[in-house]
Amino acid sequence: MSEVKALYTLTKQMLDRFKQADKIDREQLINEFDEFVVKRGQVIEQLSGEYTEEEKRIGEETLKLDRELQQLADQYMKNFQKDFASFKKKQVTNKKYINPYQNLQGNDGSFIDKRN
Repeated sequence: MSEVKALYTLTKQMLDRFKQADKIDREQLINEFDEFVVKRGQVIEQLSGEYTEEEKRIGEETLKLDRELQQLADQYMKNFQKDFASFKKKQVTNKKYINPYQNLQGNDGSFIDKRN
């Protein structure tokens, strides 16, 4: 199989995985994407400069798939960052709930609650 076809196949497989991202464990998908990037880099290094008409057509299709994959990966990353920020906020809220007097500073036996 030519490198162009291999690159197309890899990109298509990863795109299909991202389209099913809601059914796949997040960590597993990230590991697969990591492996994809490594394999893709190896295939790109093996590309030669002379292509047939069919390889050029496959290359154009690969570029289209790559753009779509990039959009899905960016959206996935934004969702991940949003989930992480939400998790951090919940973590802080839980700490305040468990120990609400943690941040109090008392002067001569009295205290002032600094929470808003």
